[in-house]
Amino acid sequence: MSHSNGGAGARRSILAPLTVAVIVAVCCLVAWGCKHAAPDQKPAAAGFGTSRGAGQSDQVSSTGSGQSNAPAAAHPAFDGDRAFAQLKKQCDFGVRPLGSDAHEELRKYLLAEMKKYADDGIEQKFAYRDLPVSNVIGIFYPKGSKQPDEHPVLLLAHWDTRPIADGPFSSKKDVNFVFGKDGWHPTAPIMGADDGASGVAVLLELARLFKQQKPDVGVVMLLDDGEDYGDFRANNEAGEGVELGARYFAEHFRQTPAFGRPEYGILLDMVGGKNLILPRESFSIQYAPATVDKVYSVAHTLGYGGVFRDDEVQAVGDDHLSLNNQGIPVIDLIQPLPYGQYEQTGYRSWHTLEDTPDKCSAASLKIVGDTVAQVVYQEQPSR
Repeated sequence: MSHSNGGAGARRSILAPLTVAVIVAVCCLVAWGCKHAAPDQKPAAAGFGTSRGAGQSDQVSSTGSGQSNAPAAAHPAFDGDRAFAQLKKQCDFGVRPLGSDAHEELRKYLLAEMKKYADDGIEQKFAYRDLPVSNVIGIFYPKGSKQPDEHPVLLLAHWDTRPIADGPFSSKKDVNFVFGKDGWHPTAPIMGADDGASGVAVLLELARLFKQQKPDVGVVMLLDDGEDYGDFRANNEAGEGVELGARYFAEHFRQTPAFGRPEYGILLDMVGGKNLILPRESFSIQYAPATVDKVYSVAHTLGYGGVFRDDEVQAVGDDHLSLNNQGIPVIDLIQPLPYGQYEQTGYRSWHTLEDTPDKCSAASLKIVGDTVAQVVYQEQPSR
C-alpha cells in the first residue's frame, strides 16, 4: 500500500471517523485531500450498468442498513489457516520489491497457483524504468459455461512489497528512495506480510474455492504488481511511479476479451492484521456506493460488524482509483493507516521492518474471505 505523510495533499490520506451520511455529502471536498484525486486524476463516474447483487445502480446512496436481503449462498468454506499459510509462503521468498530475485521467484509461484485453480491464467507484462512488472491474472468462468463472463466480478490485490521502510513508525523512515534494479538493497525493504501478502493470500484461497465450486458469475482475479514501487516525495510530493500494475490493467483491459467489462470490483489491501478494522472508504462510497453497501451488508449478516465499521469512514488513495477512472466501480477494503484518529487502531507496522507474519492472523483473513466469498457466490448473472 502506498505512502502517506499524514498531511494535506498526501497520496494516502486518513479521514477522522464521520457518519456515512455526512461523508456522502462531503466526499467531493474530501477528494481534494488526496493526490490521486487531483483534477487530471479524478475517477470518472463509475458504471458498466447495475451491480447484479444490489439490483440497483452504483450511484445510489451509501446509507445501507447493514441487513442483507439476499439468501445465503451455499459454497465451500473459506479456510483461514490455508490463507495464512499462503501469506507465510509469500514471505518465505523474502522481501519482494521489483528487481529482486525473490520478486521473480514469487511471480513464478503465483502464476503456477493461478493456472492450477483458474480456467485461464494470464500475465500482463510491461516494464517500468527497465524493470519487469507482471500482473498475474486468473479468469474463472461462470458455472456451466465454457467461456469467460462478459461482466465478471473483479477481485484484486497487489503482490509486490515496498523497497523502503518509510512508514511513520519506521526506524528507517528517513532513508531516501533509490530507483533501479539494485536500488532497493540498502533501503531497508519491508517484508510486507500485511501490505501485500494478506490480500493475495485471501485471493488464492478464494481461487481454491472457485475451482472446487464455480460461482454463478465469472470472476477476474488480478494480482497486480508494482503498487508499492516508487518515490512518493518526488516532483514536489506528486510522486513518481507506484500503483503501476493497477493503472496498466485499467488502461489495457479492453484489449483482452477474456477480461470482459467487470461489473464491479473489490480491492483487498492490508486485510490480515491482528485486531483488524475496516471502516468504509470515502472514494469507494463516492464511486461504488451500491457495492460498498452490498459488501458491508453481507459482512454484518455474517456477524462481522465489529470489523466492517459502518459508522466510520476513511479516505485512502489506492489501486481502486485508476480503475474507477476507467469506469469500473471498485471499492477498497483496507486497515487504516496509523495517522490521526487511527494512530492507535490503524496498522502501525505499515511500511516498517515489523510488517511480518506474526502481526497477522488467520482469523482476520477468514473474516474477509468469508465476506467476499459470500458476496461472489450470491451473485446472479445479469440478463
